[in-house]
Amino acid sequence: MCEQTLREELPSEDHHTPIAHLEPGKPPPEHYYAENLLAVVRTVLRRYGDLLDSAERCFGARILALPAPAQRLYARLIGRRGPLIREDRLVYAEVGDLQTALRCLADAGLIERCPAAPGEVLCGLMRRPELEALFAPELAHAPPGGSKAERVEWVAARTPGPFLRWRLRRAFAWLAVASSDHLDLYRLLFFGDRRQDLTTFVMRDLGVHRYEPIELCRETRLFADRASLTRYLVLTAIHDEVAALGQHPDMETCAEQVQELVARLGDEIDNRTLERRRSRVLNQLGRNLERAGANQWALCCFGLSTLAPARERRMRILHRLGDRGGVERLRREVLSDPETTMEADFAARFARRGRRPAVPTTEVELDAVPGMPIEQYAAGLCTASGGTAWHLENNLPMAIFALAYWSWMFAPVEGAFLHPFQVGPRDLFWPDFFAARANMCRDPLTGPLKARLKRAARAKAGTANRLFSWQRCPLDVIEAVLEAMPEPDLRVLLEIVRDDLAGKRSGFPDLTVVYGPGRYEFVEVKGPTDQLQGHQHLWIQALCAGGLPVRVLRFRLKR
Repeated sequence: MCEQTLREELPSEDHHTPIAHLEPGKPPPEHYYAENLLAVVRTVLRRYGDLLDSAERCFGARILALPAPAQRLYARLIGRRGPLIREDRLVYAEVGDLQTALRCLADAGLIERCPAAPGEVLCGLMRRPELEALFAPELAHAPPGGSKAERVEWVAARTPGPFLRWRLRRAFAWLAVASSDHLDLYRLLFFGDRRQDLTTFVMRDLGVHRYEPIELCRETRLFADRASLTRYLVLTAIHDEVAALGQHPDMETCAEQVQELVARLGDEIDNRTLERRRSRVLNQLGRNLERAGANQWALCCFGLSTLAPARERRMRILHRLGDRGGVERLRREVLSDPETTMEADFAARFARRGRRPAVPTTEVELDAVPGMPIEQYAAGLCTASGGTAWHLENNLPMAIFALAYWSWMFAPVEGAFLHPFQVGPRDLFWPDFFAARANMCRDPLTGPLKARLKRAARAKAGTANRLFSWQRCPLDVIEAVLEAMPEPDLRVLLEIVRDDLAGKRSGFPDLTVVYGPGRYEFVEVKGPTDQLQGHQHLWIQALCAGGLPVRVLRFRLKR
């Protein structure tokens, strides 16, 4: 029945996610949530059906085969929080006959009705007055007052599990969404992670976000074969184990588990998505072990990782252990082939405690702390004789970069886009982002630049982008800054970002100030107790090296 359902439900042509224009305060169409769920299921089956096993395909087919009311109820249930849901609190007008829809879902194996569960969880489904009324005899001897959680604990500790469930079942019924592993898999294959849900559709359909059209097909999917999907799921399970160990694992009780985890993460993977996932798990485990004082195990984890900041953490640990030779060898390795400018800066200064170069600074003495944000006060000083200042921070360079490299960001690269709600590719900040697109995209820095940036700004205004916010950096501000900056300066700014996109996401000066055509500056504002951070130093040094006007405006209180 599953395979027949799939043949009937999945058209050969591409199926686009439905768009329903919602209005705030008004209910959506009755099949709205269900249609979004069906779009997810159909997309996963169409793009990944050849990778799924029979049980995983049958899960999707069972959803497609449900009557409309059951589909509508299931779409609502999977958005509810918590492991258990009370049936008497399900009120959805679009479902109609609730009990019939519940029976359909139970018959399809998509929900489990009144499953066994710990007493604390079941009692937690009740409001406090309900709890106190139902278990009045048990609570008669409880300490007066107390929170609901304390009263739940009191009841659960004094009531045998089977009797407690029987008693609760006479008061109300509950359910649990079944096949959660399959549901998580469909979320992963559609959204790229297990956390996103159908609310993403709502944000689009309310007009909160407008998305760039994305080409989705089997050739650009995240997993090319079942082996890579299986490996990713294994890495996800390992990540969950690492998270369960906590930030300060007790090595006396979990040394064997740590050894096993490191062994399972030991081999580098010849797949950019999987290798990045493996290294991120290693970095998290290594950092937790470092916090716990397990330095040798932490060094092992960071040594297996191919992702920053693994080498920085190794240098810090070796320094604490007094291994100066090891620190120096690793410093030279990083300096010869740095992954990011932050990593190179750290290696250049570490152990020798080198000071960063001085940066242009204007000092202003204050009688008292201003009664407004310090950036607003600084903007007023900068424009006292004319001009306009905006508190844009990194939104400005990222916006200009996004407009220049828009086609690069949304190029159909394998594994970069999984669903139509992405605001940028998954590999945007990966070291090989540009190399993966070099053969399909034109270098935006060749030919006239400023006019193209202005056209792109007008064409893409309001379209969501991962790099910046149109609310923080609106079209009129972008156009004003583009008009003020000479074209050579724009090229320099883009080159700075391009050479270290991941590292330049933060640290850009607070204020962008325009005084007139060709007259502008970037100003980092520091209050009396503020200090320049490392990433801010690097941005200012890069701007100075490129000949762009930048300074620090430092306020001090008069003594």
